[in-house]
Amino acid sequence: MAERIIIVGAGTMGQSIGRLFANHGWAVHAVDPTKAAREMFLATVTDATASADLEGAGRADIALECVPENLALKQKVFAALESVVPKGAPILSNTSGLTLEDMSAQMVHPDRAIITHFFNPGDVIPAVEVVAAKNAPAGLCDDVMSLLRKLERRPVRLDHAPPGFVANRIQHAIMRECLHLVDEGVASPAEIDEIVQWSVGVRMALSGPFRQRDMNGLGTHLSIAEYLYPDLCDRHDPSPTLAGLVAQGHLGKRSGKGFYDWPTDAGNGATDEALQRVIALARDSAG
Repeated sequence: MAERIIIVGAGTMGQSIGRLFANHGWAVHAVDPTKAAREMFLATVTDATASADLEGAGRADIALECVPENLALKQKVFAALESVVPKGAPILSNTSGLTLEDMSAQMVHPDRAIITHFFNPGDVIPAVEVVAAKNAPAGLCDDVMSLLRKLERRPVRLDHAPPGFVANRIQHAIMRECLHLVDEGVASPAEIDEIVQWSVGVRMALSGPFRQRDMNGLGTHLSIAEYLYPDLCDRHDPSPTLAGLVAQGHLGKRSGKGFYDWPTDAGNGATDEALQRVIALARDSAG
């Protein structure tokens, strides 16, 4: 009998993680109160089942929550999931920044809670940031790391997890400077995309930032850092450009307009295929 996972939250990330497990032979059940989300989950995850609540979910080997980044909601879901998986089995969270201690505060056994932060789309992007409770049972996190590797992911365990973990902190630091350059009239979003995609972007696909600095030379990096760091953006509130777009309801692809105009029929298929080709090239380069 196939192993079974319950995923609470059938939105974009829930669907992509559901596809990942289904593609590796797992039976997948989604829980979501929204009918449209359940229908989309069933349409995109092979042989999946779905219910509006946990009462209709049955039991599973592990469970994972993918609900919105609302602490009270995640606490409620985490506590409820203890009853649908075996004693000692991991209960996973796809949070992108909330702390494990806060989310598991209402659990009877919070030591079984583990963050597995997938990146969108979860069935394409290999990296997963993993955070376990400090008093997690021996071997529990190792078992989750092993499972992720069987799913062909590349998990990294973080012993110390600051807000945003690693990837989101770096991503937001980059975006803060990009938005600053737009606010200052240095370049447009499209021009910055062109520069970043065809310079930093293509290099980062093949090596991380530290390996790239080694290749360029640390002395050169230090010399540039000494004069450039004082001039980099250091604002502690969101960019006026970003805040203005959101205030107008321009939320990006989902609303049809953000920094770009998006047609209503714009899908992810071509982008996912391109990502898979880039990932394959990166794996070949890494040997």
